[in-house]
Amino acid sequence: MRISVIGAGNMGSAIASALHDSEYDVAVYDKVQEKAEQLASEHEGISVLSSIEDASGSDAILIAVKPQVLPSLYVTLREIETDLWISIAAGVPLSVLEDHLGTDCIVRFMPNIAASARKAVTAIAAGSGVDADSRDKAFKIASSFGSAYFLPENLFPAFIGISGSGIAYIFEAMHQMAMGGVKAGIPYPEALSIVRDTAISAAEVLKSSGKNAIELETMVCSAAGTTIEGVQALQDGGFGSTLMDAVERAARRSNELESEALR
Repeated sequence: MRISVIGAGNMGSAIASALHDSEYDVAVYDKVQEKAEQLASEHEGISVLSSIEDASGSDAILIAVKPQVLPSLYVTLREIETDLWISIAAGVPLSVLEDHLGTDCIVRFMPNIAASARKAVTAIAAGSGVDADSRDKAFKIASSFGSAYFLPENLFPAFIGISGSGIAYIFEAMHQMAMGGVKAGIPYPEALSIVRDTAISAAEVLKSSGKNAIELETMVCSAAGTTIEGVQALQDGGFGSTLMDAVERAARRSNELESEALR
């Protein structure tokens, strides 16, 4: 399957690399040709397109340019033939893409930044013209750089709150926990490594045990022990309500951006 990636920035390059590693036939275009050439030099088999028009005839075309750049490309993209369009442009809804590309064979991907580690979490929303085969194709493409979830498009803002933006909250929590380790005497680099591995271990237990987060938390909390003291400190500091508010505010901002795109 030939997939052309339009845009060789951080996300486009990470996705193109993952697709290449999954043995897709990958071609890349970027207006700064040196970016595409650099990517191709790092991955034997990735080809460089000299123009966007050269993507025509690809089995799928993945648009990985910034949302504010996309309007300048619509006229050119509309003339390109492909079986499936994929857009990762945040805040640009399917209705806008369908109108400007002149087709309803479009899916939206909303990945987070972990694509470079092949651990992205990606939401997928499919346009009305996307058939079962194309949905399956889209799912396999997204799964090449992490895990994927089909969601109604109206739930994308909530997904952004808990994943697209939510990954930053986890980084912040990891940093603050490491700083707590520093205060207790562990140097920051070592403390951060310990926190990182603890976060990975927690995720693996959650994934493999079949238990929910509260069940696992209560298993760690011994009566009158150290963990319940820490959990109470989190609750006293408004940890739970602050996290919920962060998700809600990110989702609200996502809705605002999508509304602006519809104007």
